[in-house]
Amino acid sequence: MDQERLVRISEVQRRVGLGRSTIWLWIKQGRFPKGKKLAASVTVWHESEIRAFIAGNWNVK
Repeated sequence: MDQERLVRISEVQRRVGLGRSTIWLWIKQGRFPKGKKLAASVTVWHESEIRAFIAGNWNVK
């Protein structure tokens, strides 16, 4: 079974070309995938969510 890769905020920033504060603001506004909390200070995103966002195929869930 293939497991999807999880990416942290620094890699998300590099891939989408946005700053950390913009990403968090857009999450609050529902304009960016929310990610999953692994710990109080660790959030990760499924790589497919980020690819979909970049391609313009991401929808608010």
